[in-house]
Amino acid sequence: MNTMDQIKKTADVIKKIRPVYQPILDFYSQVFLAQEESRSHIELSSIIISSDLLAMKQESQLPLIDPSEFLIDMDETGVLFVKICDLARDLAPELSRGAQVLKGALQEKTFELETVITAILNNQDAVLEQQAGKSDVPVSELIFFTYSSMVPSLQACSEQLETYLPPLAEIKKGYCPICGNPPDMAFFDEDGKRHLKCSFCSHRWNVGRMGCVFCENNDKDQQLYFFSDEEKEYRVNLCDHCRQYIKVVDLRKMDRAFFPALELVSSLHLDIKARKKGYRNGSSMASDA
Repeated sequence: MNTMDQIKKTADVIKKIRPVYQPILDFYSQVFLAQEESRSHIELSSIIISSDLLAMKQESQLPLIDPSEFLIDMDETGVLFVKICDLARDLAPELSRGAQVLKGALQEKTFELETVITAILNNQDAVLEQQAGKSDVPVSELIFFTYSSMVPSLQACSEQLETYLPPLAEIKKGYCPICGNPPDMAFFDEDGKRHLKCSFCSHRWNVGRMGCVFCENNDKDQQLYFFSDEEKEYRVNLCDHCRQYIKVVDLRKMDRAFFPALELVSSLHLDIKARKKGYRNGSSMASDA
């Protein structure tokens, strides 16, 4: 089954077992399909890391690149930006106004997409606030539409950079070995190994089974979790040391194809429950997209 078919089938399965998520999945599944289709059109040069720099980064357990070093196919990102705005106009009423405003501003060249992309890559909050103000849209919506349009380029770079990582190695740190961003999801594979997924570039890596993925605390008394008998594939790990949480998917208990982005948006009720308990999510701005 190709990825496009997997997205469609998994979205349909989740909508049947959780009907309350149908409007959300009607929109997000189309966004994910548009991103997947866009990936086939991405044209980027390779990011080269010298052997000396690579050895230094591996010895110091540093990520391969800084997020600012990601390459973005600006033309394809602009095309996808318009597509996602159109999807929001038709399928996401709460985002419809912002989508139409940003699409119009982009087409009239009063909106600087490249400036916003650069600000996201460099974590320039002031620039994002300024650009959102110029367009009269919430900064969260500006980030959502722009980041969602960048995803295919980010994933293409991440996949290319994976060749610099040791194959099948267990990474001791909880941050992405590609770009240093925190994970937005953990999952257990069919062999019971724990993996994390980067909230920014979508890279997946293997980590040890125990301890908090954010602060590395291993005190069992400070590592808690909750789950529901109705959703055996899900668990939420809580750390009382850093007061952060992460959602966990156990693939051994799933009877549907696994597409992480769909699982993230169809389990928002777990985020709400964790936050009500006083925990915060440790992932980057990408986790809201």
